[in-house]
Amino acid sequence: MKKFLLTATMLVGLSAVSKAQQGRVGINTTTPSATLDVVANTTDNTRPDALLVPRMTEDQLAAKNTAYVAAQNGSLVFVTAVDGATTPKTINVTAPGFYYYDGTVDNVWKTLGGGAVTPVPTFRNDPSANVAILASDANNFVRLTGGGVTTAITLPAPTAAMVGKVFTVFEVTGASAAAIQTAGGTYKGNNVPNVNPFGGYQFITDGTDWYNTGSN
Repeated sequence: MKKFLLTATMLVGLSAVSKAQQGRVGINTTTPSATLDVVANTTDNTRPDALLVPRMTEDQLAAKNTAYVAAQNGSLVFVTAVDGATTPKTINVTAPGFYYYDGTVDNVWKTLGGGAVTPVPTFRNDPSANVAILASDANNFVRLTGGGVTTAITLPAPTAAMVGKVFTVFEVTGASAAAIQTAGGTYKGNNVPNVNPFGGYQFITDGTDWYNTGSN
């Protein structure tokens, strides 16, 4: 009798495992409609219904860089805080939110929905003698309002986190402005001796150097 019960139990268990491997998994449902079907429990308002993906900070995610290769293409994580140094794989992790791993093209984490927010362009009037463009500025339009008072315009030292950052500087008083300089990196492109009256230049960085793309 004991042998019969043991055999029956084993058969039922094997059958269940076989169906699970061949079919679908359901949570709060006995008839799952997909490989994994999670159905909300709408009768118990004290229990949160959600799907939690791995959560970690940017620094913790960067520490796992070597673990993410082509096999992890499509992986999803939620970054809880931006901290630590930027790495090639986490260069797009600029704000808390969902990120997915692109393991076929760029081998980097890319924002999904609530990740990095596109900066809103800002217009700033600056009459200073030395107009300093800040790395923390959004993609910026800087109006030079000091006329002949402005003697220098300084771009920030490029960093990996600034790749693609664009600054546009233009003179609005009709007076010639001084030469543009950089706190780090070098210029590549057209020579920039100064900004002509009512003229301007646009600059973009690759994280190492500044390039001017506009003309006076």
